[in-house]
Amino acid sequence: MKNKVYKYMKQQQMVDMGMTVLAGFSGGADSTALLQLLWEYGNEHGIQVCALHVNHGIRGEEAGRDEAFCEEFCLERKIPLTIVREDVPEFAKQRGIGLEEAGRMIRYDAFEQELRKNGADRVALAHHQNDQTETMLFHLMRGSGLRGLRGMEPVRLPYIRPLLCAQRSEIEDWLRERGIGWVDDSTNQEPAYTRNRIRHQIVAAMEEIRPGSVRRMAETAERLLEIEDFLDEEVQRCWEDSVQRSSDCVKIVLKPFADMHPALKKLLVQKCMAQLAGGSLYLGAVHMEQICALAKGRRGSRLTLPGGYFAVLGYEELLLKKGYGQEKEEEEVYCVPGEEYHYMGADFCLQVEKCDKIGKIPVNRYTKWFDYDKIKNSLVLRTRHPGDYLELSGGIHKKLKDYFIDCRIPREERSRRILLADGSHILWVTGMRISEYYKVTEQTRTILKVQMKKNGGTEDGEAPY
Repeated sequence: MKNKVYKYMKQQQMVDMGMTVLAGFSGGADSTALLQLLWEYGNEHGIQVCALHVNHGIRGEEAGRDEAFCEEFCLERKIPLTIVREDVPEFAKQRGIGLEEAGRMIRYDAFEQELRKNGADRVALAHHQNDQTETMLFHLMRGSGLRGLRGMEPVRLPYIRPLLCAQRSEIEDWLRERGIGWVDDSTNQEPAYTRNRIRHQIVAAMEEIRPGSVRRMAETAERLLEIEDFLDEEVQRCWEDSVQRSSDCVKIVLKPFADMHPALKKLLVQKCMAQLAGGSLYLGAVHMEQICALAKGRRGSRLTLPGGYFAVLGYEELLLKKGYGQEKEEEEVYCVPGEEYHYMGADFCLQVEKCDKIGKIPVNRYTKWFDYDKIKNSLVLRTRHPGDYLELSGGIHKKLKDYFIDCRIPREERSRRILLADGSHILWVTGMRISEYYKVTEQTRTILKVQMKKNGGTEDGEAPY
């Protein structure tokens, strides 16, 4: 088995000469074999090995026995050992989670702290093929996708799993042959733990019905991992072709999204949500289906997702964001010509000039000229209100909402559009059109010039103030 493990480590490029490897060490057969193998490998290949033991505070005297075994084992081999003592039952109670999950969280937190403190390059975990089988079955029963079915990865830096090429029986036989003892955790027999029930009631029956099931499932996990690697590359290409990322949302462009294979669509949505939530949000297969179905729905439709996230269908994109429609409203800014104002990240300069100084009115996106004498109320920079309207050619009034719909402005963006208003009459939808009513004509005597700047400069080549 030793040669098989070392060959596997080399194939998976787990360690290089000069590295320091931190091994999780419980004292059980799996972690004992792992630490012994790493210690021998380190002596032969110039690898520094250290160990970490976590006392979970669950099994009383038995836990103390395990800790003493780990200390003696490492002392004999001069392996540096760190011992962490935690109250897992109390931790689980405070967070309302099970003992299995609490123990896992505490162990990984201890690994991370030890990595930062001692600067190890890798953390070696003692998972083997039987653990892989149990993981795959657990995920399958939960309704997992491909990522869950392919089980644990041999390398997910800084974590490595050198024993994924071996079964539990091989590991124990190797220890017996070497005359190396270990300690047994009595909780591994308790049916209250999900993994124990899978191990004793399902995996054992599988091996009885079809000997070699554990090995074949581990091989299947390796093949699924290769397939997932390929799909990850395809999803990355889809991302580059169709996704626009900003600080608070992710946009999927609908045209290329519609042409994707259904499997790639779901994987792309999954990647988008992971990016948006920082990997902290779990969405099930049903959520992926719902988001993909939304892309074929009615414009403006939205879907509520776990964690306060939303999917919203726009005209040309599928928008994923948190807190849809919950943006903080900024106070309106009342403007007086001759002053400069800041509103929603943009600067505005308003000037009044005599008409004879202007000449031909230029066409600029972010600088506009208005008939100042037609303004009836105060000039206000604000966002939309009910009853807002523009005047089109021929004196026709058009609701601002209808104008946004005609221009295919997504619903979630309409409340963030900056408006220059005269009461309910909108002089200017910034970056877009102005009302016909306020346009400069031959009868205009006084002109209001309004220029908008973003990020400290003008846009679209506008002339300076």
